[in-house]
Amino acid sequence: MRVKVADSWHGVDTTRAIMIELSDADRRNIANMVPGARFYACFDDKDARTTDEKLAWMRGQ
Repeated sequence: MRVKVADSWHGVDTTRAIMIELSDADRRNIANMVPGARFYACFDDKDARTTDEKLAWMRGQ
């Protein structure tokens, strides 16, 4: 597992715990992901980026 925060990827350190709190909406969204999906991201409603810019960020572009 890797976690992206801002523009930095963080690899997993199996000796340290990681926790992500999910809202009910997050849980529904993840449960409804298509089988091949590998990424899930949340953006603040005030985030000015377009959908394409958000997707590019998720892809690391």
